[in-house]
Amino acid sequence: MRRVSPVTIAAATVTLLAVVPAPTVAAQPFEGAVTMRLSAKGANGPQVQEVEYLVRNGKVRVSMGGPAGAMSLLSVPQEQKVYVLMAGQHAYMELPVADAASGVAANTPAEAQITRTGRMDTVAGYACEHVTVTSAAQAVDLCLAKGLGGYVNPLAAMQRSRAPAWQRALSADGGFPLKVTMPDGSVPIEVVKIEKRKLANDLFSVPLSYTKMEMPRRR
Repeated sequence: MRRVSPVTIAAATVTLLAVVPAPTVAAQPFEGAVTMRLSAKGANGPQVQEVEYLVRNGKVRVSMGGPAGAMSLLSVPQEQKVYVLMAGQHAYMELPVADAASGVAANTPAEAQITRTGRMDTVAGYACEHVTVTSAAQAVDLCLAKGLGGYVNPLAAMQRSRAPAWQRALSADGGFPLKVTMPDGSVPIEVVKIEKRKLANDLFSVPLSYTKMEMPRRR
């Protein structure tokens, strides 16, 4: 499998959803690992990246590889922060969630319409319902699962860009996307494995040995 830059993947329609604090969940929230396959069209053909998505107590850690080495992004709603960890540099950056989500998560676009089809499917062993999100630009099919907690995407915070209408609508509707299918049949997001397991608390904190770096400013 070809390994591509996480920034390239994020910038090519798989920015996914806006960053929002995970909503309050039931008495036994999901804890474990979700493996996602992100795909995007590149100049030299399809680009594919597998991402590990860890969930514990509302916190999320997304880990991936890249040319510059391993990178992890932490979403910590309790602190209203997103941390970008760069293992190769022993460094990290941070971004307040409120700044990243400004004007994105707060408003569901009027042009986006969510239609629950009632058609069920199974992805990675989990049941999900096909939901169509229709906007002026396109209609996107998403297979949404319940019971995995609220979906949080630190990549959107790092990009600090406005998500497409279907992504913003989905953040308001809730549910965890196990598979996203575009009108042309391409699948930019697909969950390939879900494991319930206990995770160490230190996976969701910045190592004390890491040096803080400033997040690049947008031009």
